[in-house]
Amino acid sequence: ENLNQLKIFKQQQISLVHSVTTNHTLTEAQSGAVLFWEHGGAHEITLPSATAGMYFKFILKVGSAHAQNLVSQSSDKIYGKVFVSTNNASDKCSVQQLGKGSAVDKVKLHSTTLTLGGNIGDVIELYCYEDGYWNCDARLTTSGGNPGTIVVLAN
Repeated sequence: ENLNQLKIFKQQQISLVHSVTTNHTLTEAQSGAVLFWEHGGAHEITLPSATAGMYFKFILKVGSAHAQNLVSQSSDKIYGKVFVSTNNASDKCSVQQLGKGSAVDKVKLHSTTLTLGGNIGDVIELYCYEDGYWNCDARLTTSGGNPGTIVVLAN
C-alpha cells in the first residue's frame, strides 16, 4: 500500500512544461518537471536557487545553431558529467566531467559547435543533492563534426 502511495505521489509531482522557446525562469515549485525545450533564437532558462531534493529534466524538441544556456543563480554552481557524440558518419564522442570544486554557472548548448551539443532528443538532467549545487547528467549530440574538448559546463 505504501509503495502505491509513493508512486501516486511521484506522479503528482511531475508536471509537463511544453515548448519552452524563449527566455524562461523556473521556480522551486516546478521541481520535478520535464521540460520539452524547443530551441529557436538564442535564449536562456534560469534555474531556481538550488535546494536539496530539487530535480529538472530537459528534453530537446528541436536543436539549434544558436547559443542556448541553462543558467544557475549567482550563488549556485553546476558540476557533473556531459557526454557528447556526433550525429555524422565519423561516430566520435567526448566526455566532460567536473567535480564540485570546479563547478561552473552554465550548461551551454549549440548544436553545430564541436565543443557543445544540443540536437533533437538530447537530454539534460539536473539534480540538487546539496543546497547551492546542481549535479548535471547530460547526453548530447553535435552536428558539427567530431566533438573536441567539451565545454558544455562553463562560465
